[in-house]
Amino acid sequence: MLAGTGLRSLIPLLVCGVMAATASCGGSTDEQGGESLELETKWHDRISEAVNAKPDGCKAGVGGACETHAAAVHAITERLHEEVEARPDKDRYQATLDGTTAINEQYDQYFTELCATVPETTVDAATTQKFNTCSGLYTSIITGASDLQNNLRPSE
Repeated sequence: MLAGTGLRSLIPLLVCGVMAATASCGGSTDEQGGESLELETKWHDRISEAVNAKPDGCKAGVGGACETHAAAVHAITERLHEEVEARPDKDRYQATLDGTTAINEQYDQYFTELCATVPETTVDAATTQKFNTCSGLYTSIITGASDLQNNLRPSE
């Protein structure tokens, strides 16, 4: 479990640092110029790998394992967002920017809700509501990242 906002900013860095060894994060050495499939080629598999790397302990969208998974997905989409923002033709990738921004907002809320501390079994209405909120946010993050794979091409 992570507590405090100081650690929240380190999660993407730690996840990306670990994943960089498997080429799942960071920059690419491919120089494809301005081809329209550049982002799709570079990021589709990275996003897919992050989404599919769901830990065994993550079953309902709450708990430490799910938070770690959400952080890994967020780290990938955050890097994608930064890369698109740095492009001179970023206006052609508005769907990508919108998708990564939504994931960022959902992850911020997921972390703020302390979803890593929510039990999978609830005993009262307040805990059930928190479970439902966290489970929904987790699902939105993962589904949003999967959907993002279809928005890596520029609009014409």
